[in-house]
Amino acid sequence: MGCSPDISPDDPEAKTRVLSVIRKFQENKKNNVMIVFDGEPDEGVRKQMASIKFTIVYPKVGNSADDEIKEILNGFNCFKDVVVVTSDRELKTFAKKKGAKTVNSIEFYFELKRFSHIHGKKEESKKRINAKLSETEVDQWMKIFNET
Repeated sequence: MGCSPDISPDDPEAKTRVLSVIRKFQENKKNNVMIVFDGEPDEGVRKQMASIKFTIVYPKVGNSADDEIKEILNGFNCFKDVVVVTSDRELKTFAKKKGAKTVNSIEFYFELKRFSHIHGKKEESKKRINAKLSETEVDQWMKIFNET
């Protein structure tokens, strides 16, 4: 959230907005995603957005999100498909030593922007393709095309 110029961390809807974009990305890619937020759990957001393949985690009391991510990584045995999105150097180093790939937060932000732009165009095309015409509209188009 801190890297996104579109979303202010002070915005009360910031987590929901970020989760919504990442959720669409995850559903399209069909990957498992785990989001780790600092701060107090927002159970409403977690219940609304979470699923089997989309997990929202808050750190244990006394832990930071980075500490929580390290604990999560310590629980993995295979890092072939693990990607950690962070701008924190220490966390990147830790993840890389474990064998995980890392992506800078700002790079991921731009990847999400590209995805949203492309996905938005696809959704708009689907709306146009799946548009329902009334019988009157069909009759009018048939007259136009039958005249040529």
